Amino acid sequence: MSTVLVLDVERLSGADTERLYRAVPAERRARADRLHSAADRARCLAAGVLLRHALLVRHGLTPAELDTARDAYGKPYLAHVPGLHFSLSHARRWVACATSETEIGVDIEHTAAGAVDISHRFAPDEHAYVAAAPPGRRAGRLVRIWTLKESYVKYLGRGLAVPMDSFSVRARDRHPRALRGTLDVRPRLKQVAHGDGYWLAECSRDESGIAVRELSREDLLAVC
Repeated sequence: MSTVLVLDVERLSGADTERLYRAVPAERRARADRLHSAADRARCLAAGVLLRHALLVRHGLTPAELDTARDAYGKPYLAHVPGLHFSLSHARRWVACATSETEIGVDIEHTAAGAVDISHRFAPDEHAYVAAAPPGRRAGRLVRIWTLKESYVKYLGRGLAVPMDSFSVRARDRHPRALRGTLDVRPRLKQVAHGDGYWLAECSRDESGIAVRELSREDLLAVC
């Protein structure tokens, strides 16, 4: 069973955020510097330190092995440990991090993000699934589809090179799966509800379930 680490950024203070800033690599500090919103900055930095915690504590890496680089598609990877893969995501108060010895993708989103119906950008069967829901349930269906698709695209690591209408996923039961047009049939899609109105999806080659472990503020600051 794979484990996704999550953190509630609302538990962090301004002083905590500055401490995170000093702990992350230069690339992530530069990314945080470009953000105008304090909340966006906190999420960006928390994601970097959440990854740091996973690599140091769960995988036993050393600080010297934590440098990241980007491939031709812009996907980040560990420069010194290419056999260990990771994926990060954040939405509102939650930041998520998944790691694996094979490719992996994770995505988290709040149901409120589905208030704007973008399902016409999805595959026809996905759009029909969202449109068939009662009005009060359409946002939830859209976000379930969206997070599954995002996790799959992150797994592939090709970014915008994979159009969202070029493949479809199924989210209507406890065993979501990829359907038409998938570029890699090996991964398994998993999805769980998290917190108040959030959906979290993971795409990996692990066929077991998914566990979500929430880190405390103290857990995070311990690796800074």
